[in-house]
Amino acid sequence: MNLRQSTLRILSFIYLFFFFLCLGCKLEWNNPSDPRTDSFWQTRLVNEWIVAHPRPFTLKGTVSGLNTSSVIIRSPSDGSYITVSANGNFEMFVFASPKYIQLDFPIQPNDVHCMVWDMGTWTGEGFINTKITCPFVRTVVNGRTLLWDRCTFGSTWNPEGTNIGVGKGDCSLGSPQPLSFCTATDGYDASTNPNACNGGNNTQLVNMGAVYQSCVSRNLQSAYARKNWRLPFYQEMFSVIRCSATNTGEITGEDGCSTVGDATKYSGATADPILFPNAQAARYWSPQTFQALGDQQTYMVDFNIGNQSYEFKDATGFVRCVSEL
Repeated sequence: MNLRQSTLRILSFIYLFFFFLCLGCKLEWNNPSDPRTDSFWQTRLVNEWIVAHPRPFTLKGTVSGLNTSSVIIRSPSDGSYITVSANGNFEMFVFASPKYIQLDFPIQPNDVHCMVWDMGTWTGEGFINTKITCPFVRTVVNGRTLLWDRCTFGSTWNPEGTNIGVGKGDCSLGSPQPLSFCTATDGYDASTNPNACNGGNNTQLVNMGAVYQSCVSRNLQSAYARKNWRLPFYQEMFSVIRCSATNTGEITGEDGCSTVGDATKYSGATADPILFPNAQAARYWSPQTFQALGDQQTYMVDFNIGNQSYEFKDATGFVRCVSEL
């Protein structure tokens, strides 16, 4: 063996020695995105095998916002489901991947619509603190299923709220905010430019201003995981009016509750106080211009006496956004 071969062999032993020495070393930096660190392989093991691999486990959490009927919660991956008929705790056994677990609702309640608010926390044995809640009221108008925000604009659904009873949820995040349909800032002038906020034409719907933006902003925020929020037509708002605790007759126009109701109105508003926790005894905007009196006014629904009404566009009213299922 010549000197060159001996030198190469010695260097090879040195390299191998340091290689095996480094294998036993614990690198001092902690970077889960760096494959040279322990934390990278630990994170990958947890995320791509331990948590991603299907296995039996339980989901434990709460349901809030139910009113008069049940909801079915299902795991599509294995088809397991449970029926929940009351607000409160639930526990569900599934066989699925904890990383990719999903829940859906093959049967929704009759009057509200539920969603997964928070999947909860994975403990290694199952999920805890899973939140199912129902932030929508559901009505059907002319064959279309409408999902109403249970909260007046300015406020937000709180699945843990107790203003209307423990487990029922409420609208205690924020507060109702009155808005003007159109103002001078938007170019509105009752005499010279009454249609400034509805495309310059009284047959068009509102397309600018604070009232319009109130529902458009919900699309940008994906409020309650939906992106098709809009202002409701005044005819659609009749579907959520209740003239008394016992009467649910259909409201059709200016007579409001005087036609189908009685003297026993709901306290504060002609909307179900459980379905709509902070409904205001006031007017709510539609996107439609009242085509009379010089186009200065807009259709509204008065949730005090339950009727169709009109108001000047620079006045204030409330907004309840709606989406279609």
